[in-house]
Amino acid sequence: MKYLLAGLPLLLAACSSTVDVQDEAEYKCGEQIVYAQMLDDESMIVKINGVNNVLARVASASGERYENIATRVTFSEMDGEKYLSINGRNYPVCQEIKR
Repeated sequence: MKYLLAGLPLLLAACSSTVDVQDEAEYKCGEQIVYAQMLDDESMIVKINGVNNVLARVASASGERYENIATRVTFSEMDGEKYLSINGRNYPVCQEIKR
């Protein structure tokens, strides 16, 4: 019960704010298909093999970079090109899938 009460302020704060999708796109990075949603809170959701990965924006000297340290997923943009890395494996340049 005490854990519930301790977490209640965080739960209420989370419920009081909303995050909206600013942009979304689908990419082919080598053999990997990625569905990306850019959110208005400096984060993004990257869906890979049916699993959503929430990535936070991190400092980068050469473009935008989003990562999730726990899942070891990184999605970045450098010189207009998008890149995906999973568990240290770098995939080829991502090409947007137009439908």
